[in-house]
Amino acid sequence: MKESKSKLLQAARRVRAEIYKTVEAELLNDGGANPRTYREVANANCISVATVQRIASSLGVSRPVGPRPKSSTSEVNHGNI
Repeated sequence: MKESKSKLLQAARRVRAEIYKTVEAELLNDGGANPRTYREVANANCISVATVQRIASSLGVSRPVGPRPKSSTSEVNHGNI
């Protein structure tokens, strides 16, 4: 059992390393006028945004802060007059 588990872990590590290399290449080569967001990179590679941020941080890559999406709820008066 130990041997098959070890092979499975090695295969998972290889797949993870391949995905990370792909994301690194996308982050380093995405220096155009309109670079893709971390969310777009994450969705394209089926990984979390946090993982993309961690990879970018390790590379020293950052993205400019963009506008935040507006809340979908309307303003509510909480008893303030």
